[in-house]
Amino acid sequence: MSKTVLSTRGLRKTYGKRDSKFDALRGIAIDIHQGESVAIIGKSGSGKSTLMHLLALLDKPSRGEITLHNHPTANLKARQLNTIRNKEFGFVFQSFFMNSNDTVLNNVILPLKIAGVGYRERRRRAISALKTVGLDDKRNNKANDLSGGQKQRVCIARAIVNDPKIIFADEPTGNLDSATGEKIIDLLFRLNQEKGITLIIVTHDHELAAKCSRQINIKDGRIVADSANETLEAENDDKEEFKDNDMDDMLDHQHPTHHINVDEEEE
Repeated sequence: MSKTVLSTRGLRKTYGKRDSKFDALRGIAIDIHQGESVAIIGKSGSGKSTLMHLLALLDKPSRGEITLHNHPTANLKARQLNTIRNKEFGFVFQSFFMNSNDTVLNNVILPLKIAGVGYRERRRRAISALKTVGLDDKRNNKANDLSGGQKQRVCIARAIVNDPKIIFADEPTGNLDSATGEKIIDLLFRLNQEKGITLIIVTHDHELAAKCSRQINIKDGRIVADSANETLEAENDDKEEFKDNDMDDMLDHQHPTHHINVDEEEE
């Protein structure tokens, strides 16, 4: 079996306090392996987007553990997290999050600029990424002049320009017509298969989910089905409750001293 790239144990996310308290995630345990294509499926409010944000280290859990390449992430500083997200992850969202008045090339270059890559190299890599998604001829166009499908392809080029290990896609076809959406999905799966990029897609579209090698169904903050497992982990059982001290003790015993070593020099 391929190696594990992302794991969670006892993952919980709570918003608000007292009467306004809401448990978005209620004890999630999953292992995601290198090269998998994983669909996280659920209705609105199920917790699927919350889970993706935690897996992508865009937010922190209320309780529980997230490990990346078998290293805990809880104690990483903001700069370390930014470095990991920039070098390890690529993001494709339903909303394009592009600078519409800038060129396509400059939109794709942005992650490389943040990473401190030199001008010539970042230009070369950005053009290569645009060729991969079939938009090299649009490099000098303003992003605002593109169609929805072209904008999403630019976002994919931006997502892969740093050679990420994992791509997170949150409803990547939500704003596209079915024919254009199909082309975007084909592109994402081609990257998954040809480059070995782990693909994690959040969706409510069961047809899209069925194309993934694995489907994880979430309901009310719990995993109710996982095609990779015949039975669910104990963390997802309704009766499983973790006390703060018990959780701390468990994490201490499982991972006493392992941390990700990230160069903290100025980029």
